Amino acid sequence: MADFLVIGALALDRPVWLEGRLERGGRMAGRSLMGRLGPRLGGGGANAGVALAKAGHIARLASLASADDGGGESIAMAKAASLDITLVGRRPGASRTTLILIEPDGERLVLGLDFDRARITLPALPSPSDHPEVQPDGVYVRAAYPGSDAWASHSRGPVVVHWPAPTYAGPADVVICSADDLDPGVLASPFEAARAVFGPRLSAIVVTHGAGGASAYSMSAPIIVRAPPAMVIDSTGAGDVFAAGLLEALTAGAGMEAALQHACAWGAVTVGLASSAPVDAGPGAYRPFA
Repeated sequence: MADFLVIGALALDRPVWLEGRLERGGRMAGRSLMGRLGPRLGGGGANAGVALAKAGHIARLASLASADDGGGESIAMAKAASLDITLVGRRPGASRTTLILIEPDGERLVLGLDFDRARITLPALPSPSDHPEVQPDGVYVRAAYPGSDAWASHSRGPVVVHWPAPTYAGPADVVICSADDLDPGVLASPFEAARAVFGPRLSAIVVTHGAGGASAYSMSAPIIVRAPPAMVIDSTGAGDVFAAGLLEALTAGAGMEAALQHACAWGAVTVGLASSAPVDAGPGAYRPFA
């Protein structure tokens, strides 16, 4: 059992299962959770953290929840999902409403409502100096909240960072990004582009391709791993859980190819669940790296 820290969003997602594909000018029906746009646990930090907890590890979440009832409900759900919420702070303002529009093939569109990034000032996360008992074996920076640099520097093991992360200036051993988020110039030389941002400590960049698997680029030859076959029900959270699986394997001492295979296996489990954070995964669904 390892002690992991995930830095990222904690949220309430409100899923809507659509009867057809989204089309411009179209009209269709949908089904919401509990018939009233009910919430489920979500946010990139919670999604990754729940998978690590399901694998039997200590999963600590460092996040910022709103000061209203919605923030309190998301914290309660995170705690019920076995996440350690000691490092979850509160921010001023109301909760963000996030709709997850899920098409019949499991692809989803994330729709954030009434969110003005320019007007939100985030407080810093609790400091490592205030929590000497927390000594993470590995850290995943999903969202670069103020203070995330200090926690990454406090890690005893690998630091995996979601990229792009414009405000992050801390250490990174591996960065993960979706091919859809990268411009052609970066895709042409991924490792060189990432090292120019993160510095010489960076050992690899992992580029995900959804059902196509993932590729790792470093000073050595690229490594390409195909995703295992999966029945896709809801793809929400699969990228976050992929990152959690990669961190888990690297912390256990896996080489990159084995770590990618492990991460792809965790992602394949996740797309088969009707959830954002994989709270409904059964025992043994996320097998620890061995």
